[in-house]
Amino acid sequence: MAGMGGLDVRIRTKPCKWCGRQLKQRRWWRPKRYCNRWHATKYRIVDATVNVLDSL
Repeated sequence: MAGMGGLDVRIRTKPCKWCGRQLKQRRWWRPKRYCNRWHATKYRIVDATVNVLDSL
């Protein structure tokens, strides 16, 4: 009887874009994409470098 007036709360997970570690998604309006700030920084640096090299 889980649906009788109670909220069915499921914690969704998504992988980190850098290392693939599963991250709990607590907010639906702004999902977490990285484990920590260092992974986000590394991802942005690599992405910018690839874009520059592709434009040459």
